[in-house]
Amino acid sequence: MVHWADHMAEKIIRERGDKEEYVVESGITPSGYVHIGNFREFFTAYIVGHALRDRGKRVRHIHMWDDYDRFRKVPKNVPPEWEEHLTKPVREVPDPWGCHNSYAEHFMALFEEEISRLGIEVDFLHAYELYKSGEYAEEVRLALQKREEIKAILDKYHEVAKQPPLKEDWQPVMIYCPHCRKEAEFVAWDGEWKVSYRCPHCGREGETDIREGNVKLRWRVDWPMRWAHFRVDFEPAGKDHLAAGSSYDTGKEIVEKVFGWPAPMTLMYEFVGIQGQKGKMSGSKGNVILLSDLYEVLEPGIIRFIYAKARPNKEIKIDLGLGLLNLYDEFDRVERIYFGLEKAKNPEEGEELRRTYELSMPRVPERLTAQAPFRFLVTLVQMPHLNEDGIIRVLQEQGHVPKELGEEDVRKIKLRIRLAKNWVEKYAPEDVKFHLLEKPPEIELEPEIREAMLEVAEWLERNGKFTVDELNNVIFDAAKKRGVPSDKWFKVLYNVFIGKDRGPRLAPFLASLEREFVIGRLRMEA
Repeated sequence: MVHWADHMAEKIIRERGDKEEYVVESGITPSGYVHIGNFREFFTAYIVGHALRDRGKRVRHIHMWDDYDRFRKVPKNVPPEWEEHLTKPVREVPDPWGCHNSYAEHFMALFEEEISRLGIEVDFLHAYELYKSGEYAEEVRLALQKREEIKAILDKYHEVAKQPPLKEDWQPVMIYCPHCRKEAEFVAWDGEWKVSYRCPHCGREGETDIREGNVKLRWRVDWPMRWAHFRVDFEPAGKDHLAAGSSYDTGKEIVEKVFGWPAPMTLMYEFVGIQGQKGKMSGSKGNVILLSDLYEVLEPGIIRFIYAKARPNKEIKIDLGLGLLNLYDEFDRVERIYFGLEKAKNPEEGEELRRTYELSMPRVPERLTAQAPFRFLVTLVQMPHLNEDGIIRVLQEQGHVPKELGEEDVRKIKLRIRLAKNWVEKYAPEDVKFHLLEKPPEIELEPEIREAMLEVAEWLERNGKFTVDELNNVIFDAAKKRGVPSDKWFKVLYNVFIGKDRGPRLAPFLASLEREFVIGRLRMEA
């Protein structure tokens, strides 16, 4: 089965021709936090570019920050007095939190730092700088020259949607007042470089030169202009932009008829959410999960894997609860299959999983680094007597990781230890959490259960070294020979150690504790 990114790459080469360089694009207005749903557009562009590179093609991935868009509304998490900055460019609105040069930079800086942790190379471009430097000046003037043609295209789609046509005085541009920087009214264009304006905010009137960058194309014209300017071959989009008559449809006609470039190929991507979370995420509303939040419990490789394995038209629901343990298991299995340490169910599954893994990685590791089982780490990080080195020692003793570890192995294990700790603190259900009891609980023990506990204690005293399987057999046999049902027996043991009816897998859990402590507790010594 061909991976969807490979399918798209083949289609791009076939339809756009064999080019010296292919351009893929993603972009967003930094008017709020860039969340895991927004990231899907970025990753879809990236992975298609990855598939093109795997075919020996040179690829440029542009991520356009639309930081020259207007500040349209004051989000809930921003002081209400920020209303005074409405209609300014978001790049010129002060940062309410005081840690960056502007409102837009506050969100852009965080996302760029998050992306750097994924090891993905991308050109971050800024609409603000492109307009202010005059790079778009020729295209702005061209749009004014072809105003009637652009308006006719937009009106045609308005008519299909049974919406009123644009006003007669509609212009394909908006103007930022050179003085107060808020949106000004368009008065006239001289047919060359000068545009006359009137500002309703500060009362100024005058002319501004298009090359100075105060005249900006409106969104439905700006997007197709950008496709032509950067020779974009592929850009994914959400279903709102790809609905019939929406911005992609109008942009397709505008870019071809006005700017003389074929519209880029596209893919519709679905929403991304968190299992159990209701409603659509919104960066301006603040009800968002960021990549930074995922980094608290997920390795970068697993985050890439989540997005790589799902077809863009399928909704992604990330489970940060118990399902996260399954996700780690799945990723580790795919990694072992890729490196030939485990077999897939069939050749087709193996091929698909290996390719998904390749596309998840900017660079595939030369070897499989140590895989500390996340499920077991969830148990070990709750052991008060174990620090990071102690946890690694237990993993080695129980055969989960090799005896000899390189620097990269240790780094990855320690990362997983920190992520497991975070998961226990933030997302683990209560029945997964536990604390070792400092002293034995005051509970009545039936004679046969007491005898079974003493038998296990004596075995441990005689055996300084043992495997988890050997301990597991001793625990089961001690109860079986006395006719104690397993569920009753395990319930008692869990209560003796953690004061709960159930807990982590018992034999690995006990094997990771200090042997003398386990012996003493089984004997119910204080």
